[in-house]
Amino acid sequence: MTTFLSRRFRLGAGAGFALLFGWLLTACSSSDDKPAQPTPDPTIKLATSATMGSFLTDKAGNTLYYFTRDVDGQNVCTGGCAAVWPIFYEADIQVGDGLQASDFKTQMTASGQPQTTYKGWPLYYYAPAVNGQNVREASGQTTGNGVGNVWYVVNPGYSVMVATKAVTDKTTNQASTKSFLIDGKGRTLYFFHKDDLNPNTLPTNCTGSCEALWPPFTTSGRVFPSLLKASDFGTITRTTAGGGGPYGDGTASTSQLTYKGKPLYYYTADNLTRGRVEGHGLVSEGDQWLVATP
Repeated sequence: MTTFLSRRFRLGAGAGFALLFGWLLTACSSSDDKPAQPTPDPTIKLATSATMGSFLTDKAGNTLYYFTRDVDGQNVCTGGCAAVWPIFYEADIQVGDGLQASDFKTQMTASGQPQTTYKGWPLYYYAPAVNGQNVREASGQTTGNGVGNVWYVVNPGYSVMVATKAVTDKTTNQASTKSFLIDGKGRTLYFFHKDDLNPNTLPTNCTGSCEALWPPFTTSGRVFPSLLKASDFGTITRTTAGGGGPYGDGTASTSQLTYKGKPLYYYTADNLTRGRVEGHGLVSEGDQWLVATP
């Protein structure tokens, strides 16, 4: 009897192990055989041009543009402008190499249409009039770049850009439309008239309390819209007390960017806010401050 029970136990245990082993093989096989999910095709990607470097396109290779008048972050291209520059909207953002999905958002235009933005800039196509009809440019074309000196391809690496808006002169209280330089985040850059009068002492024309109020603009980048020439930009080296705060690079020695020989500055009252212009026309630190016009 003992031998019979032992044989039954061994047979039962063997069958159990066989079932368990078969189940494990099946589970592993089904896991390994599961097809990998395909990577979605990018709906926004980068193209490259010898003259403009990298710039945004849609999934079909159609060029996307930014409007310098949208510096405050809102679409101001309406009426006839909207016919020539149709809005770009993509509900399913899938980015290609070199782009970050978090840089793209959706916002509504004044007319209630959704529009995709990139780093706060509304995006557009170009559709010039052809025989009385607005026809979007073909894939791969960039004929909209530079139109009116207010439309440009969107290069993710822009270190300085151009903005256009009504600017109030703080001395005369008169407003006029100006195009001026901004950093890559849309923040206004300024010239100091004292630098024109004393070009041989540029690093010391604005120091101490002046520098605290008008921090120098620093950047390692050299990518600009086509209106701006890289050869017009240079640097001066200045010594900062405390390292430049949130505007600078945190070092005691700062390479301040210059445009056509004029150093570029921020104004603290703009509060690092895109499109804000509180310093134009101010007389401060012994001379006048003006937006940096190209």
